[in-house]
Amino acid sequence: MTDQQGWATPGGTPDRPGETRPADPAPGGWAVGASREPEPSGPPPAGGWGPPPGAGAAWSAPQRPGIVPLRPLGALELLEGGFRAISANPRVMLGVSAVVFGAVAVISLLLTPLFGGALASFVNDSLPAEATAGPGGEFGALDFAGVDPVTGVVSLVATTVLTGLLVLSVSGSVIGRKVPAGELWRRVRGRVLALVGLALLTSVVPALLVLLGAGLGALLLLTGSTSAGVIGIVLGTLLGVAAAVWLTVSWSLAAVALLLEGRGVVSALGRSTRLVRGTFWRVLGVLLLTFVLSSIATSVLVVPAGLVAGVIQVAASGGAADAAALFITLLLSTVASVLVQPFVSAVRALLYTDLRIRQEGLDVELARAAAEPTS
Repeated sequence: MTDQQGWATPGGTPDRPGETRPADPAPGGWAVGASREPEPSGPPPAGGWGPPPGAGAAWSAPQRPGIVPLRPLGALELLEGGFRAISANPRVMLGVSAVVFGAVAVISLLLTPLFGGALASFVNDSLPAEATAGPGGEFGALDFAGVDPVTGVVSLVATTVLTGLLVLSVSGSVIGRKVPAGELWRRVRGRVLALVGLALLTSVVPALLVLLGAGLGALLLLTGSTSAGVIGIVLGTLLGVAAAVWLTVSWSLAAVALLLEGRGVVSALGRSTRLVRGTFWRVLGVLLLTFVLSSIATSVLVVPAGLVAGVIQVAASGGAADAAALFITLLLSTVASVLVQPFVSAVRALLYTDLRIRQEGLDVELARAAAEPTS
């Protein structure tokens, strides 16, 4: 896979009026040609089972140079492809994930006592005296593990960059290429700010929609009717959640488009929306299945960690017990993230590929890219 290959849209359509897309597509994938008909791969097999005259490549079995066949994929094939992507390049998918999440865990472990303790003190000072009186009335630093501002920013940036590395690794695995971590970082490092900005938008805007719906419903409280206000808040919240779900699904492939097509933040959001349009429920179903599987895998590790941490804090008190509970929680949470995040990123990258195969004939260009000799 060369640097000149890209995931450009058919025909080189500009992102904005008056803007001309570059002649060479962005690194990381393959351009889409105008024709969907692949060239025949060779003469028909002997024995009378070849395609009839004139049938061409329509009778050819879909190629599979990498982790998935180059044809439209079913939901289960997308999930299976997520696991295959991990086994195809484990040094990147698991090794780099372990390095990134391990670094975040260490930073959290070091900074939480400082910022978490300060946040706990701030909350305790802000609450009424009766709220913090008695056993368990005060908040501890462990309650704020991973939510202090510094750790939150570091975690956001690290996870976003990791997602970019994983997406590019999967794009190579689709055509049977194992891309080293150094090459992946060279392609991602120039898009870090765009990726972080995109991550903020796709996280904050849906949450604001839910708050806006609840806030508009709460305006009914001004009429003086409590029951009308409660109904308004419930209905407004439900409408906000529905809008947030629609937007989240519509934007779910934006990060992949940003990386593989070299787009800007706004253009990537629009590109994802166009790809999802007309197949919303199918995309939602795949994302829900991915979420369920990843949640189960996470719970297998995180729930026991929480139980052990709770037992430690009940059996012993003081800073040492809090530190031990925090360490166990972070350790198993990190292991869960290392195992789950590559799978989630792989499924999204494959879902993007599947939609482009269905809508734009990307399978033809992927087959051609797979046939090119590696440099």
